Amino acid sequence: MADGANIGITQAEFLRVGKAYARQWKLPLVAAQPGGVVVFGRLPQPRTDAARSARQHAIAESLRWGEPTVTEYPASQLVWAVPLMHNAELRGGLLAIVTERRVFPDSTGRPRLEIRRACESLRELAEQENLTNAQLLAARRLDYQREQKRAEAIQGLKTRYFYSIREVYLREEPALISAVRKDDRHEARGILNRILVEIYALGGENLTLIKSFLMELVVTMCRTAVESGGDPRELLGANYASISELSQIATEEELSHWLVGMLERIMDSMQRHRRKPSSVLLQAAMKYLAEHFDEPIGRDDVARVAGLSPAHFSRLIRRHADRGFNDLLNQLRIDRATELLRRTSKGMLQIALEVGYNDQSYFTKVFRRYTRMTPREYRTQHTSG
Repeated sequence: MADGANIGITQAEFLRVGKAYARQWKLPLVAAQPGGVVVFGRLPQPRTDAARSARQHAIAESLRWGEPTVTEYPASQLVWAVPLMHNAELRGGLLAIVTERRVFPDSTGRPRLEIRRACESLRELAEQENLTNAQLLAARRLDYQREQKRAEAIQGLKTRYFYSIREVYLREEPALISAVRKDDRHEARGILNRILVEIYALGGENLTLIKSFLMELVVTMCRTAVESGGDPRELLGANYASISELSQIATEEELSHWLVGMLERIMDSMQRHRRKPSSVLLQAAMKYLAEHFDEPIGRDDVARVAGLSPAHFSRLIRRHADRGFNDLLNQLRIDRATELLRRTSKGMLQIALEVGYNDQSYFTKVFRRYTRMTPREYRTQHTSG
């Protein structure tokens, strides 16, 4: 075992701090070198290079931000640390490692462990025992807070700079959206002309500023067209083409022609797509669902992409798939989860997140409903031997 003094803490100090932390949080501690090699404390499983790297990362992050930062640890665990220091020199780290099931909400919906407070408590213990550089950590935290405020201030300046033009945009946007949805080209052109006149008057010679708002306007029209029946792929292609064209425009006259041309493309796409049969639209919806089931999407999102009303979309799913949207979405997610459980060693939380569930306990509940076993039981049964 390495000499504890070399990592900024003696065995007696480690035992004292560890006892106090365990009494408050019922969590054991380990003390490690900056590279993650454990010196004091019982090392939790697994004892792998990945686990050592996770400990090293936790120590480095705690020094960087001035406070413990929770990171993933192998075998479905989490780790946080506080740096052990002598003056400004990093000697090691004091780490807490906990299983994910201790952290995430139970059946009552309340977190089982106040992880933010547990992190603060570890830092406070280390500072009380003079095991770390409290002044340096406080400075790091202050730097981070100042940087946040600086970013907010810069954003505030940008917001004020754009305010006048955005006011025009927000005032005219509802009428433009309505005209696009009604496929009223004459009304839409009139609204665009009004927007252009006012934006040119406010934007002056700042063509870059004007372009940024007109591009936003085109994105809004494309989104409205998709919701009203436009072909998403065709409109996406139009968006890419429009960006390329927009970068080459050097005069207000060219900009006006470009914007009217984009309106015509969008309206044409809506008309072509509305003539497609429901089966084709459903196929587009199902393709989108298969590609995006791991994202936080709902029935209305998928229906909108296909140019279908939510109610009509639900009827089509019932007719062709003999199930509801949520059932279909869950089945796609669970099918992907079973594949990840069989073919990878990823933790349950990571798999839950990758297939679209933000709550591990809910993921387990849905998984059991579709497979009649928990994810861990499924992995054991399908990876044994």
